[in-house]
Amino acid sequence: MTRENHTKTSLIRVALDVPLSTLFDYSVSDAMQLEIGQRVVVPFGRKEVVGIALEWATQSELASSRIKSVLRVLDDVPPLPQELLALLRFCSDYYHYPLGMVALSALPVRLRDTAPFTAKQALTYCLSEAGEALDMATLPKRRVVQHRILQALRLGPRSGAQLRELCASAPAALKVLLQAGWVEAGASLPRFAHVFKDAHALTGEQQQAVDAVTRPSGYGCFLLHGITGSGKTEVYVHLMHAMLQRGGQILLLVPEINLTPQLEHYFRSRFPDEELVSLHSGLAEGERAQNWLKAQSGAARIVLGTRLAVFTPLPKLSLILVDEEHDASFKQQDGLRYSAR
Repeated sequence: MTRENHTKTSLIRVALDVPLSTLFDYSVSDAMQLEIGQRVVVPFGRKEVVGIALEWATQSELASSRIKSVLRVLDDVPPLPQELLALLRFCSDYYHYPLGMVALSALPVRLRDTAPFTAKQALTYCLSEAGEALDMATLPKRRVVQHRILQALRLGPRSGAQLRELCASAPAALKVLLQAGWVEAGASLPRFAHVFKDAHALTGEQQQAVDAVTRPSGYGCFLLHGITGSGKTEVYVHLMHAMLQRGGQILLLVPEINLTPQLEHYFRSRFPDEELVSLHSGLAEGERAQNWLKAQSGAARIVLGTRLAVFTPLPKLSLILVDEEHDASFKQQDGLRYSAR
């Protein structure tokens, strides 16, 4: 909702990352285009801080002389959707925690900065005409990583993250291939149809589980019980495949950061042409912000993360998988003591 719908008011209530259970009133200039859910920069004490515009107001308990103005709107990122704002309000009420601290903790650290965020353009790699025509037999066998990259690209374009999954030294080998003219890099390349590597046939029990969850019936909650090695992950994969075919996004929550690299590699191998991102506190601030934005835009259709990923806005969310649901790590032990379950 923009200010154009509120021509009789010039007050906006803003959530700030401070330990106070209140929103803060600021005035908005007529020329400022502001929507609920957008990040704004406002004066607070002697500092300038980032807040989230949550609601319009027609009057304030403060005298007009004491009301400060919104300095600028950070429109580099789309507004937080109403569904997420409702979830943040619920968490604030349920866990008795200041709404501003709840709302700002849902954002990656880089998006709490007063400077606009500029996302790096992710490159995608494909074979050039020379690379397509290259006789692999002429490439020395000792260049193992180069062979792996070329073989992967013959199956279709790959992102830098996907190529790094092949080998830790892939970036160096990729640089050589780019210099040789066998590989090309581009900001965006045509998206291929959903590819699913169905390497394993389901057992009868596994198929029953998949059928029960994917049966069209609106919202549903299911417990998948089985000992280690019983095939739960294969059920996950087939459920994900079904939802991806319908155009949805998947959120897969794991209890520990150290589980994400292994699972990320596995799911990339099963869904090689899907954009998959990880979200956890172990990522660099810039990378986490970029991954969050990919999820928010719907570009990333598979989101793998720890408990904090539950606050990620996913416009096409169709399936949430909570791996090892009983694990105590899904509960935050300090600050906002929420349970991701």
